[in-house]
Amino acid sequence: MEKIRKRGILAVSFGISYEDSCRQTIGALEEDFAENFPGMPVKRAFTSSVIMRIWEERGVHIPDVQDALRELAADGIEEVLIQPTHLLAGEEYEKLCAQAEVLRGSFRRMDIGAPLLHTEEDLHRVADFYANHFPREEGEALVLMGHGSQHENNVVYTRLQELWAQMECGDVFLGTVEAKPDLEDVTSQLEKSGFKRAVLTPLMLVAGDHAHTDMAGAQEGSWKSVLKGKGFEVRCIVKGMGEYPEIRSLYVRHLKQLEEACRGVLYGVSVGPGDPELLTLKAVRLIQECPVLAVPRTKGENTLALSIARQAADLTGKQIVYTDFPMSRDRQVLEDNYEKIAGQLAAYLKDGLNVAMLNIGDISIYSTFSYVARKAAQAGFPVRVCAGVPSFCDIAAKTGKPLVSGTQPLMVIPAGCGDLESYLPLQGTKVLMKSGGKLGKIRQYLHENGLVNDALIASDCGLPGERFVQASAAAAEEKSSYFTTIIIRPQPN
Repeated sequence: MEKIRKRGILAVSFGISYEDSCRQTIGALEEDFAENFPGMPVKRAFTSSVIMRIWEERGVHIPDVQDALRELAADGIEEVLIQPTHLLAGEEYEKLCAQAEVLRGSFRRMDIGAPLLHTEEDLHRVADFYANHFPREEGEALVLMGHGSQHENNVVYTRLQELWAQMECGDVFLGTVEAKPDLEDVTSQLEKSGFKRAVLTPLMLVAGDHAHTDMAGAQEGSWKSVLKGKGFEVRCIVKGMGEYPEIRSLYVRHLKQLEEACRGVLYGVSVGPGDPELLTLKAVRLIQECPVLAVPRTKGENTLALSIARQAADLTGKQIVYTDFPMSRDRQVLEDNYEKIAGQLAAYLKDGLNVAMLNIGDISIYSTFSYVARKAAQAGFPVRVCAGVPSFCDIAAKTGKPLVSGTQPLMVIPAGCGDLESYLPLQGTKVLMKSGGKLGKIRQYLHENGLVNDALIASDCGLPGERFVQASAAAAEEKSSYFTTIIIRPQPN
């Protein structure tokens, strides 16, 4: 498949001069971006000239937005996703957008993501984190210190306090350094609340001067000193929001939304082993929302994955793209076919159409989707995966026997692997996938090694011809369907 344009990510922060906090917040966030967007270089930019000058004096060059964009363009990046780390769409965010706009002509495409507190859903997620997940001691009020701004979007701070009131969370209080609500407002609310103890922490991505000095400083006028002077017992947690994975995940979510808005997304959707009631709610939603369905087939057009999906979702108006997979072990033949299928789907993805590729069972277990997804990702398309129910979990449920318990290991093994016999003597439960063609050989091994009474043969689980038999039974056949799974579960001592 022809490679599409080279893409990169620009992570833009106001900046911080504290090296430890920079590494633990901005650095950690940039690492999360790189982990979630493999193959896309992540470049850093700051907007504060003062902070950039401090780093320059230390021998570290951190570019501003325009210089960073020029460097990306010089590196051959043709499409750039700009993700700000700002909390709200205030003056610094608008400054970033204006600076970036000057360099828009250097790229075929430039898109700018939203700050952390941009939508009502963003506010609910942040409010929930501090209400229900931020650690504090019994009887202790949580006081958050935000930066604040004279910008009209400063109202997000008031909205957060309203959300905590709606959640009946009366132990979280928010003030800002440079706007309203301020420390005086927080102090008044604390006094009325009856709390005698408070923990202070910044509602800022990084823990810089405001956190170390204005909040936790020992000097007169710091939030800590003022509250102590009012008779409160105070402790401080000087950690930026970027140190919490829950907060960083929201930035990653914004960047994924930005990427998805730029082009079609390839979704790998698991449809389970056969029973349509085992499709997840997410799988049904994706099948219904995606205009294009990619359906693997080997013979004919009435494919198993598609027939399962039809029973769970309305497919009216869907574009069905049949993807043919040859039954071959030739590596080059398979690679060429994966490339061909990825090219088929790219035609829709380039037009901004989301594609759901259906796969039976769970898509992370011996699925052909992984090969196509790798090709699509290499070409620069977003790839997402929807988990599902694997056949061996359905088998365990229907037989009423757990796969493992306690500290027993679980091994999932393709029956066609060349070294099968080296795995079978190991401790724990063994799940042999796609065992139909190897059934006679496996039964012989089980008999010879005294394991035949521990093994269950399950054929076509979830399908009309579903059949479960013990390997020791006379009715067990020498060959079975392609969708045959053998579970070897050790008998308890």
